[in-house]
Amino acid sequence: MSDATSVITLPTHEGRLLSAHLDRLCGWDPRALVRVIARAQAIGVYAAPPMEVLSFVALPLADPLANDMDVTALADDVRKGLVVGTQTMSLTLPQSLVGDATLAMLPPSDTWQLPIPAVSGDLVPLVDEAVAEFKARSMVVIDSQQLAQEIWDRAGFGGLPLRALHAARRLGFLTDDASRVSASTCTGWKRLTTVRGQVFVRTVSPVSRASLSVVR
Repeated sequence: MSDATSVITLPTHEGRLLSAHLDRLCGWDPRALVRVIARAQAIGVYAAPPMEVLSFVALPLADPLANDMDVTALADDVRKGLVVGTQTMSLTLPQSLVGDATLAMLPPSDTWQLPIPAVSGDLVPLVDEAVAEFKARSMVVIDSQQLAQEIWDRAGFGGLPLRALHAARRLGFLTDDASRVSASTCTGWKRLTTVRGQVFVRTVSPVSRASLSVVR
């Protein structure tokens, strides 16, 4: 992919939102990979936070694209490609890397069923209580990864495990406000939708389970 075709222009506000999202991903996992898909007038960024989930953020572009783009790269390299302009931000995408299996198969964009609505602020206490439990119990257990698996595999909301809510909380999708969220299902997937982004959980994993991250 040449430089001429790898530059994307976003409105400044959306560019700052993207930058903040990449900051959170890199702060959680400095080696995090993202898959950036840009088509027509929108950009979508998928990531695989260390909670056995996929996250997704979609943002509008300032200028429509003539050609679709699909790049998998380190989140930090994508973040370095953001440049602030007067009224827009430009994003120069790095060369695509060979992605891991978690980002190779993405969730479908349609056929989602049975949406269950909720209020974001009502779900925050579920996550905060689980984090507090983990911190308290991890002081006296030997295997903190097993403890994390036990806690984050618990049912959270709308058929989603707590790890999906925790990932949404850490990424800034789930906040203590009155914004609407919903849980929905699709063959092989469950999804948490918020006004800031989405978190997906596979119900049938194509790869062996990775270890859950330890809560800090």
